[in-house]
Amino acid sequence: MKSHQHGPITEINMTPFVDIVLVILIIFLLTATVMMPRTFSIALPQATQAQKPEKVPIIISINRGGQIAINGVRLENDAHFESVFQGQQPGKESMAVIAADKETRHGRLMEVIDRLKCLQVQRIGIEVEQR
Repeated sequence: MKSHQHGPITEINMTPFVDIVLVILIIFLLTATVMMPRTFSIALPQATQAQKPEKVPIIISINRGGQIAINGVRLENDAHFESVFQGQQPGKESMAVIAADKETRHGRLMEVIDRLKCLQVQRIGIEVEQR
């Protein structure tokens, strides 16, 4: 048992520090799963040479039936496609990643890429599942 001396404190209580670090870790893990929401399930094609983007792009999801969702918001009408990109300046390096189901028609994928080119999106990527 320790005696009660009135001297300098030589011990650090680590319990509050560990509690705070664990809470921050839990918050980080929860927000990381919410950052990239999926509106519908997509079976991505697989590739061996996949790369991660440097910055957070606009995510365009295309399901098997050809329906489009942008950043987790399903588009009811294709006319709303352009409104998402109006906030970006054409001179800046805009980036979009297309996450298309592997059963999506090739023509539908090309329509989306063509619209992105018309909107002057500088970099277009295709999301795949790494093998």
